[in-house]
Amino acid sequence: MRDDRLNSMLDMAREAGLIAQNMRTRPESLKIREKGPMDLLTAADIAVEALLRDRIEALEPNVTILGEEGGLTGTGSVIWIIDPIDGTVNFSRGTPNWAISIGRFDGITLTHGVIHAPDLGMTAWARRGLGCYLNDKRITFNPAVVENPIMALGYSPRTSLQEYFASISALLDAGVEHRRYGAATICFLGILAGWFDAFHEGELNIWDAAAGLLLIEEAGGVTTHNPFKAFIAGPSRVTALNAGFPKGIFGIS
Repeated sequence: MRDDRLNSMLDMAREAGLIAQNMRTRPESLKIREKGPMDLLTAADIAVEALLRDRIEALEPNVTILGEEGGLTGTGSVIWIIDPIDGTVNFSRGTPNWAISIGRFDGITLTHGVIHAPDLGMTAWARRGLGCYLNDKRITFNPAVVENPIMALGYSPRTSLQEYFASISALLDAGVEHRRYGAATICFLGILAGWFDAFHEGELNIWDAAAGLLLIEEAGGVTTHNPFKAFIAGPSRVTALNAGFPKGIFGIS
């Protein structure tokens, strides 16, 4: 069930998606530059985050906002966590695997989450205790153990190649296929859509994960990550599983 806050989050996510798509039709306006290895920044990232911040402040004044581009602002106990464009490299190259992520943390737990992938026509939302929806269809994971499971595997330059290859080796040894999409939000959506059964990344920022973690939990899945205070302060190892993914991989019981 959606409340007014969630409806507003969906509206701002869709508005942000249109801005990003329109800006991409004018490549000269994107002003692409590198922030670091495998990490791009475009004018669309900045414009979308500015829009989201304006909409959030109008919806719920005096909160804290943590955004990928603008950092942490405000002093409120409620924290909105936003990624204006997760998968900027994909976005800048014209592939559809990018999304806008908006999460709300009330100081104790995540309460609301939205992921909107405009090019894929996929929008997922969740409200704590009231389920998860993908394109307005309720998603509830089947608890039956999945045969031939597939895990989406993320990679960050913060993770050593040795650790990354060890993750691949552990999956292959367990009979689990893996895929890489270049955007955590798309991996969360993929679990909801049934493209694969799990997602893992060794060093993930909270703005990439906040909304997605709530989506997976509200669909009946399992997530692991650092406690939120630590996660807000820096990257965390993150794993998200549907209800049927075999247990024991990466130490998850």
